[in-house]
This record gives sequence, C-alpha cells and structure tokens, in this order.
Amino acid sequence: MPKKDISYWALYLKRYLTEEDDPRKDDDAFIDARAELAAATMEETRLKEGLTVNQAEERAIAVLMEGF
Repeated sequence: MPKKDISYWALYLKRYLTEEDDPRKDDDAFIDARAELAAATMEETRLKEGLTVNQAEERAIAVLMEGF
C-alpha cells in the first residue's frame, strides 16, 4: 500500500488534537477535510484577495481551528 502524503495543515491539526488528547486525533477523514479547507482558504486569500502570505496563513489557521 503506497504511503499517503500528509499536508502541513493536516500535521498542524493532528499535532494539536494529539496534544489536547482529542478523540478526533485518529480521524483521518476529519483531519483531511479540515486540512483541505485550510489549503483552499490559503490559496483563495492569496490569489483572489491579494493578502500577504502571513495574512493568508492566519485566515487558513482560523478555518482549520474553528470550533476549538
């Protein structure tokens, strides 16, 4: 079985969930969905809104961590 690449956003969220002992820390579907949303937010805010990298990253992290 090929090894799956994991995104920066997925690693960020997985680390947080593990440190907080959140039961979703092993829920790959949950983590992947949030990571994809964060990546899309980063891309959209950079390309369509023209935000700086730091501004776009802040928005992406806010989306990734919403509700925590």
